[in-house]
Amino acid sequence: MKKSERLNQELIYLSDKKIFHLKELEDHFSISERTALRDITDLEQLGLSFYTQAGRQGGYHLTNNKLLTPIRFNTKEINAIFFALEAIKRFLLRLTVM
Repeated sequence: MKKSERLNQELIYLSDKKIFHLKELEDHFSISERTALRDITDLEQLGLSFYTQAGRQGGYHLTNNKLLTPIRFNTKEINAIFFALEAIKRFLLRLTVM
């Protein structure tokens, strides 16, 4: 599965959850811990809002119950969105350097 497709599937997967743990993403999507952490960072940039809580009852707590309106994208659309966001991020980084 491509990264853009996986991120879209992760957003859908998390849309009905109030709390989730990193291990859930790892197991459900068969990804490593490091990949799951990178995906969480990317999901946050895509608009997923959450806070973390450490400890036994901890995890990632979503701050909005209505995470998404279900929208289906095809592979080309997902790739276009992903690369557009990457281009914007790089452009903004260049502006901050100047």
